[in-house]
Amino acid sequence: MKILIVGAGQVGTSVMKDLSDNHEISMVDKNASNLDRIPFDVNVTAGNGLEEEVLKSAGIEDADIVVATTSEDQTNVLIGSMAKLLTDCFTIARVSDPSLANIWNTREGAFGIDAMIDRSNLTAKQITELLWFQSTRQESINEEMYCRGKIKMSEFKLESESDLIGKKIQQCNEHSEINVAGIFRDSDFMLAPEGAVFEEGDRITVFGSPQKVDDFGISIASAEMEPVKDTFDILGGGDIGFQTALLLEDTPLSVRIFEKDPDRAQFLSEHLSQAMVLQADITERSIWEEENIPESDILLVSTDDDATNALVTLIGKDCGTPRLVSIVHEQQYLTLFESLDITRVIHPREVVASSITNYIQKSYAGNLTELEHESGEVFEIKIDSESTVLDKTIEELKKSFDQPLVVGAIVRQNHFIPPTSDTSVKLGDQLVILTTGKAEDIVESL
Repeated sequence: MKILIVGAGQVGTSVMKDLSDNHEISMVDKNASNLDRIPFDVNVTAGNGLEEEVLKSAGIEDADIVVATTSEDQTNVLIGSMAKLLTDCFTIARVSDPSLANIWNTREGAFGIDAMIDRSNLTAKQITELLWFQSTRQESINEEMYCRGKIKMSEFKLESESDLIGKKIQQCNEHSEINVAGIFRDSDFMLAPEGAVFEEGDRITVFGSPQKVDDFGISIASAEMEPVKDTFDILGGGDIGFQTALLLEDTPLSVRIFEKDPDRAQFLSEHLSQAMVLQADITERSIWEEENIPESDILLVSTDDDATNALVTLIGKDCGTPRLVSIVHEQQYLTLFESLDITRVIHPREVVASSITNYIQKSYAGNLTELEHESGEVFEIKIDSESTVLDKTIEELKKSFDQPLVVGAIVRQNHFIPPTSDTSVKLGDQLVILTTGKAEDIVESL
């Protein structure tokens, strides 16, 4: 497809990198220096994306999809509207203001935008999903379902008392019906290699039938930490903190939201019916002690400033808070936040970029999921009579691709089969594949 991306910042560049191998990409940005970082095989145009002549010179009249990813909401909406006037393309607009997304959600065809990607709401949904994962006995960090619910992928963190630490993957005989496919270690992700030894702090990616994956999670869960049951504190009442509290309004959780700015705290108290709003400076240790913040089941650090988020996260760790989730806004600080060894680091721009990429890719890859920090992609595919891997073993399948991959699961005649190197791929099999390369390339070859 021909895809025009307006805005060559972090989000636009990330989408370009994900799609450029198999699509014809053009980019527009009013800042020519942003375009200097773009690969030579991508068409670039320096200019204002709100000007018709600039859009035409960038090829909008031939574009199948136009993606507006500038840092300004109104600009993105106007670009999407202009694109609809100039051509019959599919339009995607990134926004940060929830009010624009609310208008689009409640009025069909609003702004002429086909898909509006709301940063605050998407990030809040990811946070609330994590809450529910942590409220179960298996205490996963992430979960996805594939093959119509027959396969579950979960991510678990190995705490210091885990029986798996020091063991090789092949030594997990008691868990033979699950497949450990990947490991996050020291901010890096790797496909689980033969002979890999588990270490404390590893976040492991596991595939299997839902019940077996849950049983595995329960067996390795920390005995010292209770699942999330009662309390959730939000430290920072910006759009992400506010949207998260809204999503939890009708749940059993007791939610408190701390906000330093008096006017913002007043807004929050007027628009949240169940959450308790406290106007306070969370960088002051005395507030933590007075309000018993460390006793909360889980904390979300969500101010609009990365330096403040880092400081507050460090205070939380020093106070012994059991679970910490922190927002990081700038990509340059992502590795720093990951090194703090907390429950989860969430990068809203990454969430937006992944959502846009997945929206486009789902047309050719079944149920595609992008892993945290774009470290890998998971997708499912059904093997037909023309597949190039029909009757090949898993080992032969892996060797036929330049890109590293792991077959996480096979569904055959509605049953999960743990894939081994000598398992043969049969007609009608559904494969769930994890790759650190591009899912699109593998799908095309398969």
